[in-house]
Amino acid sequence: MDAYHLARSFTSVLRLAFYKSHETDKVLIRVGLEYGVGGRILAWALDFPGCFAYGQADAEVMLNFARNLLAYEAWINLHADQAWFNLINLDFRIVEVFKPENGSCMARSSKPVAFFEDDRRALRQDEVQHALAVYSWQREELLAGLEFLPEAAYARAEQRTGKTIPAMVSQMTQDCYDILAALKLPLPPFLTKSEALVQLDFTTELIRRTLPAWVGVEAIYEVDRELWSPRKVMRHLLWRQREGIEEIKTFAG
Repeated sequence: MDAYHLARSFTSVLRLAFYKSHETDKVLIRVGLEYGVGGRILAWALDFPGCFAYGQADAEVMLNFARNLLAYEAWINLHADQAWFNLINLDFRIVEVFKPENGSCMARSSKPVAFFEDDRRALRQDEVQHALAVYSWQREELLAGLEFLPEAAYARAEQRTGKTIPAMVSQMTQDCYDILAALKLPLPPFLTKSEALVQLDFTTELIRRTLPAWVGVEAIYEVDRELWSPRKVMRHLLWRQREGIEEIKTFAG
């Protein structure tokens, strides 16, 4: 089944799942599919930064995406003062597909590299405000989880990589700093020798100060043969922090 028919079939499933007796406006769910991310497919919710899903095949990634979208809505509405959206009557569309060329450096990457046409759009103020709120809530979730970890678990090394939880936090924070640096900003140097939570605070404050300045700005930069824009940076910041949190949760059990 091709991407178009997958989108139509999942729209029907989700409409049934969220049917109510009264008429509601349709919520357009625009999806960008990126192939080849560590041998998997990554589905991005282009209008809901921080919402994404992986799968080995088209059908699997779309099923996972539908599930994650519902969890994302519940998570947002749990944190926000009032509901941002209500996923009742959905118009579910795969609007962009990125497939790296065989043999290219992008095809061999374990990280997402796609630059969608949607990434060219300038950021709106409300989008940046929502993204910063999501980033802050993700951070609060991480800190709340770390607070209740026993000291032995905090210091224990992961068997496959040898990383401890502080090392995972540090790597996640360094990656977020590097993503922000793709906008060619004159950033202060990363606090390489500081403790992980100090690094986290440092990078979080940089993001809070920097992103609002990119509202309404159309800009594209190339870093190591990869294209970046303010919208792609925002998308990747929320992806990377969520990835790091899930890695730590899985390791900590």
